[in-house]
Amino acid sequence: MPPITDRPPVSDAGAKPGLKTLVPDLRAGFTVALVSIPEGMAYALVAGVNPVYGLYTGMVTTIVAAATGSTSRLIVTLTNALALVAGDTLADLSGDVDPITALFTLTFMVGVMMALLGALRLGSVIRFVSKEVMTGFIFVTALLIVLGQLRHLVGYSSELDSNRLVKAADILWHWPLWDWPTALAGMLSIAALLALKRSPARGFADFLVIVFAATLVWAVGLQSVEIAADIATVPSGASALPTPVLPDLTLIPLLLGGALAATVVGLSESSGVGAAYPNTNGTRTNMSRDFLGQGLGNIAGAFFQAMPAGGSLSRTGINASGGAQTRVAGIASGVMLALILVVAGSLANLIPLTGLAALLIVIGVEVMWKEGRALVRAWSVSRLSTAMAAVTVLVGLFVDLTAAIFAGVFLSLLLYAIKAAQEGRLVEIVRTPEGTWEETATIAPLKPGDVRVFELDGPLYFASVYDFDRLLPEPGTTQGATLILRVRDRSFESLTGLDWLEGYARAVKEARGQLVLTEVAPPAMEILGSKGLVPEVLRAYPAETVRFLATEKALIDTQKATGTPSPDTRMERTT
Repeated sequence: MPPITDRPPVSDAGAKPGLKTLVPDLRAGFTVALVSIPEGMAYALVAGVNPVYGLYTGMVTTIVAAATGSTSRLIVTLTNALALVAGDTLADLSGDVDPITALFTLTFMVGVMMALLGALRLGSVIRFVSKEVMTGFIFVTALLIVLGQLRHLVGYSSELDSNRLVKAADILWHWPLWDWPTALAGMLSIAALLALKRSPARGFADFLVIVFAATLVWAVGLQSVEIAADIATVPSGASALPTPVLPDLTLIPLLLGGALAATVVGLSESSGVGAAYPNTNGTRTNMSRDFLGQGLGNIAGAFFQAMPAGGSLSRTGINASGGAQTRVAGIASGVMLALILVVAGSLANLIPLTGLAALLIVIGVEVMWKEGRALVRAWSVSRLSTAMAAVTVLVGLFVDLTAAIFAGVFLSLLLYAIKAAQEGRLVEIVRTPEGTWEETATIAPLKPGDVRVFELDGPLYFASVYDFDRLLPEPGTTQGATLILRVRDRSFESLTGLDWLEGYARAVKEARGQLVLTEVAPPAMEILGSKGLVPEVLRAYPAETVRFLATEKALIDTQKATGTPSPDTRMERTT
């Protein structure tokens, strides 16, 4: 698999469109357009909004993102996770806010955030969300979808004012009150979908199961089964196309938390999908360009009644399995979806909600199975990281998804900071008779007059400073001794680190010892000089092109100054 990078390679746009790729691209785009009808409506249903907005998200947003992104087969549209985040965000608004205007404003804000991250080449920031946390988030997202669709599957809604888990339990408890024609159609739809996924027609399984459910309800005459037309009207003809709308920027303060959560979720999903389906010509995926493309797609979609969108694993997989070669497939899927709605959009009104629920439940269970197995594997690798994933799941289940993703991001950053702070180490290095340098197995106590060379390994961040202070010799033990610290490739990244260095150097000097830094990078030398530490408090030798050369000079100068014998000056010039 080609590596994902944040550096623009020679070409990061995937394979070039041409006559040879046109037919497979159009075929794949048509398949994606067909599947986008049931999935788009189903995910909009998850968010609790008109299913037509899910269809609109597969048009302008998908077209713009496909045309401007880096991963040529990536389909950017509404996903189950983003639908849940959007639904939770809208549910938290007060009654005097128009939820539909808020929805399009949310899409606009998500687009701006994504585009800014891409324009600033900050695609790598998503790596700070751990794989375990994202796995837990996707797991709880799928679980909430399964629980939330149970009411549509059986035709009975819980009246309890509680979370989805309690409501689902209440629905199961009141099974005698189910609408059994609805439940029967839903159960048969699940069975049909599972059979279709094991047949040669599995690429069209999502679309075909909706056709099956609609045909079943119509043929048997199940009048009590709720259909799409009962909750919204999907138009056809020219009116099937989205009309322009404007976001309400006064809602930004109310939607900021949800927009941040949706941005993290969307970009995290997309990075994983992009890695799973790289460009067919072997060019690298530029994550920052993908961020920019998705941002532009969401910004454009916000003006045409689209919901927040990200990389869709299901539809990207269908795009790839359909033979897509270039970004033309993604563009074609958006155009063909619009054409299908213009020609036969009214047929979508006949789709039974229990059929959509069956589709979502099967998708959700499949995702839970996959992510659950990943969490089991993660437990054997890192129990702490897996525990963070468990916290994410619990917060998502009992609070909401916005809180879950923020909790997951916070825990990921906290774990990263703890690990980074613990990576610092101190080793002593000595000259061998052959003139090379090597680490010693143990560090002996300092003696007066000693000239000892140590290596400081790790960045001087504010958290790691305390580990270095613990590892280095106590200043009181440096009576008359010289400590040479090799700090090659180390930087002074915080005021905490610089203040600690100054305090430690002064304490060593007061104990009649001396601190010498070697192989100091130019930016760090400039910082030490501006702070007044060189040469008043400590000595520093800048880095040389030859490894250990600066350390050699420091050792020779110190031994000459103290009157000790000069060492062999041969140096190790290899890594």
